[in-house]
Amino acid sequence: MELKVLLVCDDVLPCQELQQGLERSGIGQVERIGVKDNLLKAIADLEVDLIIVDVEKPTLNLFEQFAVVHEYCPKPVICFSGERDTHIIAQSVKAGITAYIVDGKDADRMQPIIEVAMARFKQCQALKKELIQVKDKLSERAVIERAKGLLIEYKHMSEDQAYKTMRKMAMDQGKKISVIAHEICDVIKALSA
Repeated sequence: MELKVLLVCDDVLPCQELQQGLERSGIGQVERIGVKDNLLKAIADLEVDLIIVDVEKPTLNLFEQFAVVHEYCPKPVICFSGERDTHIIAQSVKAGITAYIVDGKDADRMQPIIEVAMARFKQCQALKKELIQVKDKLSERAVIERAKGLLIEYKHMSEDQAYKTMRKMAMDQGKKISVIAHEICDVIKALSA
């Protein structure tokens, strides 16, 4: 796998097993930092494809950093931990951790874990993008309906006339109908103020 991995560890020695597992999986580019190092700076500086965390017990501070990563520069994150507490696991999901693995750093398992985490991350990103598109379409639809309502109220048009008027304006001006709808709302708002 041609991935650049950031390995975030509790301390240096336990990461050796994980790093060897990554190398056996064919991942040669592994950068290591400690959990107390600046995670956000490391991600920005190194341009990594995957983040792997090896901690005995994740902290709230660590999850807060991953929540920021998840929000502003999403990356797939695999967390290997000894902590089985369901509250901690729920926090990891909320922070955007892609996979949370308890006691399972065996080198032979590394490649399938990474493949599943990468696939899950891609699927989640695709769903997030689709949700944004749906919200945008609903927002556009709402402004078009609002503009139609204003044309009906102020220009005494029928609903069909209002829509056809906006559609013709959009074609004549080479703009999307939602842009025309925004302009109509702004103009009528300004005139009625």
